[in-house]
This record gives sequence, structure tokens and C-alpha cells, in this order.
Amino acid sequence: MIGILKGLATTFSTFTRRPVTIQYPDEKHELSERQRSFPVLTWDFDHDEPFCTGCNICVRNCPVDCMTAVMHDNPKHPEGTSDRRKIIEKFWIDYARCMRCNICIEVCPFEAIAMDNTWEGHEHSAYDRRDLHKDIEDLLEASKSGRLPNPFRPLDNIETNAALAEGEEPPAIGFAGARPEAQEAQTERIAQGLGAAIQEREPEVQAQAATAAAGATAEDDEVASLSPRKLRARRMKAEREARAEREAGEVSAETIASLRRYASEMYTEITGEPVPPIGTPAPAAATAAPAAAAAPAGDVGDPNSPRKVRARRMKAERGAREHIEKGEEVPAELLQTLNDTESALYKEITGNDPAPAGAAPAAAPAAAPAAGAQGDPNSPRKLRARRMKAERTAREHVEKGEPIPEDIVATITELGGTLPTAEDSGGGGSA
Repeated sequence: MIGILKGLATTFSTFTRRPVTIQYPDEKHELSERQRSFPVLTWDFDHDEPFCTGCNICVRNCPVDCMTAVMHDNPKHPEGTSDRRKIIEKFWIDYARCMRCNICIEVCPFEAIAMDNTWEGHEHSAYDRRDLHKDIEDLLEASKSGRLPNPFRPLDNIETNAALAEGEEPPAIGFAGARPEAQEAQTERIAQGLGAAIQEREPEVQAQAATAAAGATAEDDEVASLSPRKLRARRMKAEREARAEREAGEVSAETIASLRRYASEMYTEITGEPVPPIGTPAPAAATAAPAAAAAPAGDVGDPNSPRKVRARRMKAERGAREHIEKGEEVPAELLQTLNDTESALYKEITGNDPAPAGAAPAAAPAAAPAAGAQGDPNSPRKLRARRMKAERTAREHVEKGEPIPEDIVATITELGGTLPTAEDSGGGGSA
């Protein structure tokens, strides 16, 4: 009896206690700053771009291999609004594989990734696992929208506590460019018409123009001090680059300047100007070589040189034969190329000699080429193959006691074959 009364007393005492549960998801506790949900990328409001440079350190250190990153050249770096030469182009995280170990945050050297310590970062239920594959837009949404006011990484807390324990000034707060203060500063810049990103330095194009004159004098002095052997080596290197660029269709202004600086005869071939003596100051404005360099016919840079015409003709002939083998009409563009390059295949297809350059080619006939051609679908070899296939199919039907389909009968009759019967089902048709 005493035990029952003690139990009832314990039960009644709970009526006065405050409940420890809440009605989730209508009510939610405030999450700790150290909450480990899922990793997200952070947004740099000072430079209006992600912090991530695509260095792949987090990808290499991920124990479950749930990350993929692709970098490319940062277009804002030449504009002077960013100091990042490389920037992330694509980024994926498979939340279905992520175990929220926090290693990617600890190894990142650029404060580019953080755990989403909000309820939105914790709740990622889905009916399809493929919906848990998050791309760069999904990963940047939390920070870019301002939903991640307190990005956190354990290393910052450790360094701060160590400095305070030793009586030193704590280090600067982490993720400074991703915090609400930076977002407010960006909003003010935009309102003032200054642009979303801070202008860190002068754009590279203007900086290059400002230093070109001073650099030219220094380069000329350097060339004048070179030994004949080194001067010849640099001239040969510039000529190799010029030939490669001319073959591609255009010689850059930098290469022309090198040819001029090292007194190469190719400078005259490309520009038509005499080669100045070594040490002569460069003109104020350099002009790029025209797309079609003034090279004589037959030169490596001539698009109509015999070698390149032959290459175009062979490519067009290959394409035409592929269409012929498929029983298709040869496109007008290929016929035009065959005509322009005076290919013998043009006459074989159209029956006409190649017209002079610029004249419209004759249309390709819808019918197949003459019998015996390699791509002719009605050549004796291909007719024999079709007949043998039809006879083989007919024998299979006869052996099964089934009637021979009408289209098989028509093919065998048209091609001069022999219809098999039940008596000779073991033999083949006549050749």
C-alpha cells in the first residue's frame, strides 16, 4: 500500500512540472550556432560572388565522396572587382550520401562552405532521392538570401577562446563578407549607384594601357643587351608562334610586336612594313594582323592553299559517301564543296562536270548512283546479300510450317531467287 501511494505521489508531482516537449513543426526550438545540418556554400556580398574558388580541397577530403566541383576563370578579376583569379562554375552535393561530418568546413581555406545551422537546412525530406542532389544554386540560396546570419566553423571558436585565455586580442570574425552587415553595405552601394561589388583595383585593360609606354622602353633596352645567340632563339620562337597563329587565321598584336622587337623578316610578310632596327621604340598603337594574313598562295596560312583545299575535298567526299551508303540524298552544302574543290565524286553523283568556282552546283539525284559504285545500294553484291537474307528467312518459316510473308516472297521474286518448299527446306535457294 505504501508503494502504491509513493507511485501516485510521483505521478501527481508531474502535474506541476513544465512540459519539455513542443508541438513540432508548429513550434521549434532555437538551434545552436554549432548545429550540424547540411553543408552550404557562402556568398561574398563584398564582391557579389561565391567565396568558393573551386579548389576541390573539400572534394578530396570528403570521406563519402558526395561532392563535385568545377572551376573556371573568374570574369570579375580583370574588371578589378575581385581578387579571385578562379571561381566556382558548378558544384553539387548529394545530401543523400552526406553524413554531416563537418570535415569540408574544417579544411576549406576560403570560408566558402558552412553548415546550415537553421531549421530550413535541417529539413530536406523528399519522395525521390534524386531531389537530394543539390546544385550550386541550391547551395548558395541560404547565404545569398540572408537566411544564414551566423555562418560558423569550429576553428574560429577555438582560436577566439585561445586568444581570450591568453589575454590577447581575438582574431577577426570569420565569414565577414557573408554576414548581414556585408549584405546591408551592398544594398547601400547599389542605392548609391556604385555597383554591387567593391572596386578593389583598376581594371586590367586600363592598367595595361597605362603601363604599356614604360614597359616598351624597358623591353627595347633588354633586347639591345641580348647576345646574338639569345636574340636568334627568341626571334625563332616568335616566328614559330606567328606561323601557328597565321595557320589558325589571325596573328595577335603581341606576336607581331615580338616579331618587330626581334627584327624578324616575318614582320614584313605580315604587316607589309619594313623591319625597324633592333632597339627602335615601338609605335604608340599596335594594330592586329588581318584575319587573312597577306601570305602568298600556297603558304601555310593561306586557307586556299593546295593542302587545305585537298583536306576540304577529302572531308566532303567522306561525308558524301556516308550519305550515299545510307541511301540518302547528298546535302547541297557538300555538293557545293565537292564542286568548289573539283572533286571527281561530284561528277559521279550528279553526272555533271564541276562548275567554275562560285557557280551553283546541280542537285543530287534522288536515285542511287550507278551500279557498281561502292555506296550503291543496288550493287550486285548488295542485291545478292538481300536475296540470300530473304531466302534464309523464307526457309525458317517453311521449317516451322508457317506461310512465307508476302514481302519476303516479293523480295525473292524481284531479285530472281527461288522460293523454298517443304521438300527442299534443308537446301538453299539458287545463287
